[in-house]
Amino acid sequence: MLDSARPLADSAMAWAEQAQLRLRHRGPDGQQRITLMNGRCLLGHLRLAIIDIEGGAQPISNEDGSVWVVCNGEIYNYLELREKLIAQGHRFSTHSDTEVLVHLFEEKGTSLLDDLEGMYAFAIVDTRKEQILLARDRFGEKPLYWASVHDSRGLAFASELKALLPLEHVNRTLDVAAVAQFLALGYIPAPRTHLKGVSKLRAGEAIVFGPGSARRTFRYWQPEFVHSNGHRRLSQSNAIEAVRDRFRQAVRLRLRSDVPVGAFLSGGIDSTLVVSTVRELLPNTSLTTFCASFDDEQLNEAPYARLVAQHIGSDHHEVRFSSTELLSIFDALIEHYDEPFADASMFPTFAVCRAARQHCKVMLSGDGGDECFAGYRPYFSYSRWHSVRRLPGIHLGADLLLRRWDTRWRGAGLLNFLHKNDWQLLYPEAERASTLAYFQPDYQEYALAGLQELKDDAQRHARLNYPLSAMEDMAAGYLPEQILVKVDRASMFSAVECRTPFLDRSLFALAANLPLDYHVAHGQGKALLRRCLPDWVPAEVRWRQKQGFTPPLDTWFRTSLRPQMEEAIGEISRRLRHVILPGRVADIYQQHQAGADRSPMLFRWLVLSRSLTQSQSAHA
Repeated sequence: MLDSARPLADSAMAWAEQAQLRLRHRGPDGQQRITLMNGRCLLGHLRLAIIDIEGGAQPISNEDGSVWVVCNGEIYNYLELREKLIAQGHRFSTHSDTEVLVHLFEEKGTSLLDDLEGMYAFAIVDTRKEQILLARDRFGEKPLYWASVHDSRGLAFASELKALLPLEHVNRTLDVAAVAQFLALGYIPAPRTHLKGVSKLRAGEAIVFGPGSARRTFRYWQPEFVHSNGHRRLSQSNAIEAVRDRFRQAVRLRLRSDVPVGAFLSGGIDSTLVVSTVRELLPNTSLTTFCASFDDEQLNEAPYARLVAQHIGSDHHEVRFSSTELLSIFDALIEHYDEPFADASMFPTFAVCRAARQHCKVMLSGDGGDECFAGYRPYFSYSRWHSVRRLPGIHLGADLLLRRWDTRWRGAGLLNFLHKNDWQLLYPEAERASTLAYFQPDYQEYALAGLQELKDDAQRHARLNYPLSAMEDMAAGYLPEQILVKVDRASMFSAVECRTPFLDRSLFALAANLPLDYHVAHGQGKALLRRCLPDWVPAEVRWRQKQGFTPPLDTWFRTSLRPQMEEAIGEISRRLRHVILPGRVADIYQQHQAGADRSPMLFRWLVLSRSLTQSQSAHA
């Protein structure tokens, strides 16, 4: 926390104690606080000790104590940066990765962000300029929430929203625009949260806050794909070798640790490439791998993971659980996420992380492979029709046919694809319009403002032809706001650090510049990535389709979760009657009980009701 004008009151110290208690799960190995600038700045840190276990406690300062840092995450290229900084005359007091930040800041100021390879959310305080710099990593692997305090003279920040809730005078009014975004997407994109008084940094974004309450926010990086226009800078064989080489370097950096490093292994393309690369780099080192195993064989990927684990000789663990076991952590995990967040795969993700923590503090994952290398079905479902969709008159012709076409007939999906232009494929307008129907007339304007932000993003990405536009849209939105939020909260709940080699900026730059037909071929995505796998990988792993990681919500809402859903409908009716039409929510619930699958939307309403309750109880 920083107050630009006066010393912090005792209430700020009391808040810091509560915040550290609420975030203890993220750093159980130690905690420290320090006050700076004559009591106007307070930095606190909870540590998960991974690099320089004995000497890396934070906050950390430069040589004369004029620059201080607290950081959540890892700076992977810290050894290379440290070597250069020592050559420039800087003296280090620890062997931690975090210390490079204060010395690099001395050299480059905010431009230090250009040199970093890592996952991080950090705060750097420059006591000479009386400024603080907050920054979040490029892809958004680590979170950073902030709130204006002390009549906007001050700024408070934390890794999770729950730590900011005890603050005095934070505006807890519901952000209706954010709620509309949540109902449309299942998550709330930065910078919004469901509370008007709390914001979060975007991926690749930073804030400078200093004297006179001035606050400057800027993006220093965004994911951008490049339309090749048929120009091939690399042959396909050279592209395969380039991806293999850059991926190898990304894994090597992410293996830097003073504690054991394991890996998640689903038997899919991404995780198989991760563990096979680890084995290539460390042929004689023990490797521990973990896989989720389900009672439902349609969800069970364990046999594929077992094939890979046997070949690389890992100490393999299958974490087998049933619906009963997932339901046992249901309430606690939803509350842990603070914000409304409706990705049901958080439950098995947490269960695997909890099991992994018995053996490893650091885990490698395959997250990001789908976004960077065209792994999602919409990218390739109609790949043969991409050029046809852009022919003159196709949109109108498909639209006329759709009006006469029964949605149950074969070909309805293709016609729907052909009649949309590029931005409409990213922003399903009819579906978004249905979101407005949940809101009272007086609040539809606010809800529409939130949906318009989503539409604006879609139109920006639609400067690229589909599906490149969709790949960029997912890398800029779905990846940082849903996938990485899920992984960060689920892993850190068990004090496990997840590292993702696919989210390496050099590797991403290569993937984003490759021709589309390198990624999509023969009706499948990840065409190039499949060819990057070692020769020993069996065909049933190399060519298998992407498999879901989602529990059976549709059944749960008719059985185990029925009481919770009915309670949530009552809670929404009580708390949101002036904003929401509760009868619409009850109608969806009745449709589900009658046999229709409305579980995705029901889950969103359930977690929204929990978030409202938590926000109010934290303030009470």
